[in-house]
Amino acid sequence: MLLLLVLVAACASTQPIGPADRALVGTQLEGCCRETEPYPPVLVALIEPFAPAFGNLVGGSILRPGYLADPAPQAAALKVVKPLDVVVLSSKGRASGNTIPGMFGHLALYLGTEAELRALGMWNHPTVVPHQAEIRAGAIFIEADRYGVHLSTPEIVLDTDRILLLRPQLAGNARRREVVTGLMQRLGGKFDYHFDNATLDELYCAELVHIVMPELNMPTRIIYGRESILPDDVAAQAAVQVSNLRVAAYFRGEADGWNSADRPALVNDLGEFWRRAKERTVATSGPGV
Repeated sequence: MLLLLVLVAACASTQPIGPADRALVGTQLEGCCRETEPYPPVLVALIEPFAPAFGNLVGGSILRPGYLADPAPQAAALKVVKPLDVVVLSSKGRASGNTIPGMFGHLALYLGTEAELRALGMWNHPTVVPHQAEIRAGAIFIEADRYGVHLSTPEIVLDTDRILLLRPQLAGNARRREVVTGLMQRLGGKFDYHFDNATLDELYCAELVHIVMPELNMPTRIIYGRESILPDDVAAQAAVQVSNLRVAAYFRGEADGWNSADRPALVNDLGEFWRRAKERTVATSGPGV
């Protein structure tokens, strides 16, 4: 199936300008993130009825460990992260990280440790109490993936190639407590294999963030006929500072090591990724795309 996707990528469709694009006008990343429909719509329509099976096949295909899977970079990220930070991840060692358009392919949320939840006044909240043992055991992140909406450990979430920590601008601890409550209420929810913002009974990773923190005004675009949120759009708006999310830290891994980079480096990395993506689109589809 993946080979088929590659073979037909030359028939990629062209996407109209949308809200996510307009937010980047006049910034260093204007025109970024446009090549978001690499496969022909007819192929997507054929796969659509089998989306859960296809998603599980791709999601379970691990090509190599993440470049940041070692304890040192993960410890560096955990030293910086704060409760309710949005964690944007790039996992090119996974098949799923190569089928979702963009440098980044997944979002998670940092829930917090027992101490952090106590400080927020949430440790003994009715929505948290049933999960105290799991949190104490290290499940301090929450994410929506093929397993549904669930808690995860750093070893799972941070087994990746790039980690971007984005800090939401929220109106005080009362609002933070509301967000934690909203997250905990959604644990056990189903995963949205169609990445469709209109189906609120199922959630994908960025949609979970969008639902519990609507004040972030997450960037949306129409992809294959449905409104979706692309992780790279979230990262790009934060990178050029036109977002209610602030860049708190950025870690990059390669085969020969890792480093901590700054916001301008993030701008450069995103710009270069999408420049290459556009070149590939032109090479396979012709200059009229």
